Amino acid sequence: MAILHEHAIGMRELRHNTNEVLSRVRGGETLDVTEYGRTIARLVPVPACELMPVLDRLESAGRLRRASRPAFRPRMREGDGANQLSGTLADMRETEAW
Repeated sequence: MAILHEHAIGMRELRHNTNEVLSRVRGGETLDVTEYGRTIARLVPVPACELMPVLDRLESAGRLRRASRPAFRPRMREGDGANQLSGTLADMRETEAW
């Protein structure tokens, strides 16, 4: 098989030497992946970008509006103190057939 250029790698080399190939790409090299001498893909390094917190990113995109009272918590309804869920679960367990 003929090598097209020094920046071309075959499918077999990519499969067997993935870590080495990706370290070359991490180093800034662009590589063409070939199959039977035909270029089928190109591996390019991703430019480094600053990570922005998700909430800031959503707010800048206009998909989020910050709360005007961030510490506000709605009051819970007053209960009678009976734990109805526990009682219901206990009743269900008693009727289960093991």
